[in-house]
Amino acid sequence: MGKNIVVSAINIVDGGALTVLQDAIKAFDSLEHNELSITFLVASKSVHSSIKTNLIKFKYFPLSKKSWAVRFFYEYFYFYLYSLKHKPNTWLSLHDTTPTVKAPNRFVYCHNPSIFLDFPLKDIQLDFKQFLFSTFYKYLYKINIRKNTSVITQQVWIADAFKKIFNVKHILIAEPDIIAPDSIYTSNSLEPINDGNYKLFYPAYPRYFKNHAVIFEVQSLSKNIVFWLTIDGKENKYSRQLLRKHNPDNIEMLGLLDRSKVFELYAKCDALVFPSLLETWGLPLTEFKNFNKPVIAADLPYAHESLGDYDKIYWFSPNSAESLVSAIDRARCGLPPDSPKSTSCSHKKILGWKALASHLLETSY
Repeated sequence: MGKNIVVSAINIVDGGALTVLQDAIKAFDSLEHNELSITFLVASKSVHSSIKTNLIKFKYFPLSKKSWAVRFFYEYFYFYLYSLKHKPNTWLSLHDTTPTVKAPNRFVYCHNPSIFLDFPLKDIQLDFKQFLFSTFYKYLYKINIRKNTSVITQQVWIADAFKKIFNVKHILIAEPDIIAPDSIYTSNSLEPINDGNYKLFYPAYPRYFKNHAVIFEVQSLSKNIVFWLTIDGKENKYSRQLLRKHNPDNIEMLGLLDRSKVFELYAKCDALVFPSLLETWGLPLTEFKNFNKPVIAADLPYAHESLGDYDKIYWFSPNSAESLVSAIDRARCGLPPDSPKSTSCSHKKILGWKALASHLLETSY
């Protein structure tokens, strides 16, 4: 008997969430099973145009980003009618919220940690949208969440928090598998740059919780240090205000980079700096471990988990410029690194999207 899997991702168009969507498309397309139907509900063709697929069917929802009212209509009304018509065995929601659908197996993939962000009232004008997310998103998470077969998160600390906040009993940890671009193994221009400056790389889009502000504070306190940031100062109100408040003498603003270029800069920099206040994983932390260089990271649960037992970690308090300066100085001088911080897990773990897609297929029987 044929199996029918539906994956809803109509709100995903960019950023880390788009990487998740594209990884999911590739994984489901690699499944081998007779009479298997897999349909992705997405915003537009652009989210998958770079991926060649053989098995996947797509249905487009170009109005999905128009407003929250439109998204609510799709999530809690239209998808129910869609599920009655198409009778999926398994429904996977890829963007945090659990839609109202009729399916024997339902899963939601949660990768927006905004509800855990402590957003000071004084900073609301920097990122009002993020303030709304951090304040109200937990109520969207709560809708239908206990109707899922399993809730999927990337890290243990989020799973534990969901279990406590939403009384969810079945949680699956799906850790990302990190695959470096082939170009980093073939390029001849990946040697570190020796110009007397200590080069720190932070690949992150300028959002409030990414905490670029502490880097702008630090850059004036340290000599012979250069920060490479993947911003240009024009992206949004937060980045524009950073430039108005600070004179970034020691900051090179590189703008948005593709993944191959990011890996090139991993090879060329002296250390990775990662001050983000909140992540569901913190992908650069895991990617950078391949280069066996110092990682100067915020002393927070997501970083403890992503870095695991890596032996070149220098922790710092993400809200303290002085703490960051101290960590940079220790790394630069080659002083002994800090100890890794272990995380215990009581949930089922799966590594990589291919394994997760196979697991979801098995539940369809």
